[in-house]
Amino acid sequence: MNTVYRAAAAVGFVVIVAVGSGAAEESMDANVLNRWQGTWKHHTIVKPAAWTLVGSELPGASTGAWILGNQYQQISGHTGNTQTREIQRFDAESGQYHKWAFDSEGNSSFWIGAWDEKTETMTWKYVDFGLGIEGKIVNRFTGDDKYETTLVLEDSRGNVLLDIRSGHSRIGGRSE
Repeated sequence: MNTVYRAAAAVGFVVIVAVGSGAAEESMDANVLNRWQGTWKHHTIVKPAAWTLVGSELPGASTGAWILGNQYQQISGHTGNTQTREIQRFDAESGQYHKWAFDSEGNSSFWIGAWDEKTETMTWKYVDFGLGIEGKIVNRFTGDDKYETTLVLEDSRGNVLLDIRSGHSRIGGRSE
């Protein structure tokens, strides 16, 4: 009997260690999203492109907060007169970050992200649902309370449809 108990205890320990280490790794990956927590002001430059024939500069603000039992991060804000909402999460099964973006003009998009710890950069790739569009968002953190964003969308021929640059500064400290 002691051998059976010892074997069961050993299996239990291995399961606990395996599950525990996975949970810690998932938690560390999800913690990357804490960088977007808090209230931000931003200045956006929309460059002339196929969808924006005339360039513009717009002020904006956003707030990032965890929702739904800390499983998702919601970023609510505005750029100019357009309201925006993003939902972000780390998907432990795929090891990727997911972003759903919506705005008050009826636009929506889905992105898959990869974090580069060395450069403190999140690169989001646009998921095309048959429209023939390629896109990328790059968020590069330049400090605890600052990051830069570049968003570029292109058609299948490489024509630039949208080219947006913005600088973000946190107002107050990070709330986690």
